[in-house]
Amino acid sequence: MSQNSLVPVDLSQLPSTQMFDDDVYDGIAQSATFLARLQLYTKGKAIDKGLISPGHYGIPESGDEITDLGVSINVLVLARRPKAVDMSDSDAIITSYDPNSPEFKRIADKSLEKESNCMYGPSFLVIERNNWQRPLEFFCGTKSTRAEAKKIYQFLPVSAEQIKKRGLKDVEPQGPQPAMLTVRFVEKGKYSWHVPVASKCTTPFTKMLPIERLSDEIRKFCEAKTDGVERVEEEEAPKKGKRAR
Repeated sequence: MSQNSLVPVDLSQLPSTQMFDDDVYDGIAQSATFLARLQLYTKGKAIDKGLISPGHYGIPESGDEITDLGVSINVLVLARRPKAVDMSDSDAIITSYDPNSPEFKRIADKSLEKESNCMYGPSFLVIERNNWQRPLEFFCGTKSTRAEAKKIYQFLPVSAEQIKKRGLKDVEPQGPQPAMLTVRFVEKGKYSWHVPVASKCTTPFTKMLPIERLSDEIRKFCEAKTDGVERVEEEEAPKKGKRAR
């Protein structure tokens, strides 16, 4: 008999109410409006508050909750886009996806200033193995992450048409490829920080979103551009640590 001090009667013999697997419910509980972030934590308030250890990958869920993924993760790399973000005004975050626009170039130039709260670089749409129901954005917006981002390019899907158009040599068509992201600790003078390290992953992904859902996520990720600049006002800003697409 199952004992439960809060329920005086044994209800263990009731018929099962489990309709579909847990993965189905985990998937439909995720927001379809905002794209969650995959982030490598090295310094900052989250670490100071003990929410995650330095050098760990995580998914910010809210101001006081982070899904800790550890120091090594596997991701499926679906797409990439250029991105520049100006967070100098927390009430109006400016995002640009057009590297040829004046706004993007302004943000990129300003990012060279110390504590400018501006970032730019490639942004990737990925699926993390243990959170495969959730497409994630991995933004390489700092100098050190931009350098490593180039190693992630090899895991992106590429078609025969793209190979021909870009004049690529010794490259075969491929779909999205799995990559392993680990961490390297860097020390330079009195400063230290963690940077991502990308390498080949040989462990197959056994669970995946339906092709239709993946196609839709890729389309929304790649087409996320109005006039190239997106302002996120405070009352419209996404909650739970997420950013608008």
